[in-house]
Amino acid sequence: MRPFKVLVVQNIPEIGYKMLKEAGFEVVIPENLEDETLEELAAECDGMLVRTRNIPRGLIEKAKKLKVIARSGVGYDNVDIQAAAQRGIYVCNVPQSNSNSVAEQVVGMMISLAHQILKADKALRMNQFGVRDLYIGSELKGKTLGLIGFGSIGQLTAKKCGLGLDMNVMAYDPYFKNEEEFDYVEFVSSIDLLLSESDFVSLHLPYSSDLHHFIGEKELNKMKSSAFLINCARGGLVDEKALYDAIKNARISGAGLDVFEEEPPKKDHFLWELENIIVTPHMAAHTKDSLEAMASGAAKEIINVLSGEHPRNCVNKHLFTKEMNL
Repeated sequence: MRPFKVLVVQNIPEIGYKMLKEAGFEVVIPENLEDETLEELAAECDGMLVRTRNIPRGLIEKAKKLKVIARSGVGYDNVDIQAAAQRGIYVCNVPQSNSNSVAEQVVGMMISLAHQILKADKALRMNQFGVRDLYIGSELKGKTLGLIGFGSIGQLTAKKCGLGLDMNVMAYDPYFKNEEEFDYVEFVSSIDLLLSESDFVSLHLPYSSDLHHFIGEKELNKMKSSAFLINCARGGLVDEKALYDAIKNARISGAGLDVFEEEPPKKDHFLWELENIIVTPHMAAHTKDSLEAMASGAAKEIINVLSGEHPRNCVNKHLFTKEMNL
């Protein structure tokens, strides 16, 4: 019997490769990420481990032996889960593996924006020491953080800000039910109230077509002129042109963005004109700790499925037909 083959689409920490090889699997690494290359390799593989590369229907349909696609991370909008389900292929993710890293980046962006750290850094490198009297920051203590979405990342952010920084924390999440566990969080049923009362609004939502431009001109106009928007979730949640106009015209104070509608963004992106933003290249989850946790978690899901066990975190099982009996 031939060993199972696992296509590792993009580079992962060594622990992921080690786990797959110790399970007796043959690890296949593509020379490039071109469609033709991946389609040819996937046709002979039983499992696939992917990070951010799109896995569309066409590729999935050519992978006749494929049983599982594991996403090294939390989001899975880069995988066509419907096409996978129609083929009886499990799509798995690794929830909570990067929660702390992303929560820390959210807090870091808030502190940097409030204390104008990056602006001062750039000025001092240009021998402008006098900006110490121009860039007057503000403390986070006593300010209000509004969280839209209260999953694992939102919960950790609330804990760090509410208990660690003495901030007031509000949260909107109609699907969250265990409110009594977070007595330092005010849960609200109105997004409008959260937007109007918060000094920082942080998004913690998955992306879907229904949530495209969830934050647009109307929502930005409801925020305080002194408030900041933080998005370390998904780029499509925010209308970037509306955000540009809001910051340019001082309707809000600024933003911290780790994600963008188009990735990578264009080198002359209009947001780069603004001083009151911090931008990073979708790297909030990229710490050594979280990358290893994501890689090992994804490898474990592949091992489970190819060993005849059920995956722990399947995101498309609800799309399987009853006839599949999986």
